Amino acid sequence: MSTTQEKTKYTNDELLIELGKLRPEFLTPGFWNTLDTNSSQWAADISVGFFWAEAKKRLPYWRAEYRALTSADLLAVLDLPNFVSKPSESIINKLLRHHKKESLPSVIPTQGPPVPMIGDIIRIRIKCQYIDGVEFLANKLQSLGDELKVEPERERQGKIEGYFAQHINIQHEVNYREAGHGNLITISCEIQIASSMASQMWQTSHPLYESVRSDISSSPDNWQWKPDDPRFISNQLGHMLHLADGLLVQLRDLKNLKKE
Repeated sequence: MSTTQEKTKYTNDELLIELGKLRPEFLTPGFWNTLDTNSSQWAADISVGFFWAEAKKRLPYWRAEYRALTSADLLAVLDLPNFVSKPSESIINKLLRHHKKESLPSVIPTQGPPVPMIGDIIRIRIKCQYIDGVEFLANKLQSLGDELKVEPERERQGKIEGYFAQHINIQHEVNYREAGHGNLITISCEIQIASSMASQMWQTSHPLYESVRSDISSSPDNWQWKPDDPRFISNQLGHMLHLADGLLVQLRDLKNLKKE
């Protein structure tokens, strides 16, 4: 077995040990399947819940307002998408990254159902036609979240890996079901908003990003001066597309000015 494989195996074994110390339920046979079943149901419930139903109701008005301002469509599709759940395998990988950063206890609840307190167990990605639509829609959803008291937390992300998006996390009550019993808990749901180009770029390069992000020794030095490294292409392209998004808005607005 190679050194890298030995390190990966060791850290995963180490993670299981630490999870068991914090909450023995994580080691119970069938636990992760139960979490998958619950999170899939949560995604379906939240997609028709009070917050997202109201967002879909207001979307036509938001689109009309944005069109009046820019003479452009707000979204790349006709409606807001539905929420999806994060697979347990991805949850475990995220917990592994927390363990490497020595922050694992902060995301494991000490009481109630053992559902990891990470922000994207339930998430959604919205594609906007233009980059200024990202800011516009994020403002609307944040205001709606304040109005409906779902405690929205917003973050404008611009990573060195070329990831550009805005995230809004909201709090939603769900029912954790196990062995015929249910417990109401509150989870954080992540709304990701990005331009169409940025979304396509991230969707294409995300498997590559996932393959290296769990490596604690990985750093920009490993790819920034290696043009034959796939990360050099994908990460730099992310920055180029962000610039292109900005240029498209300028060209669109210039065209609108000439019409006037």
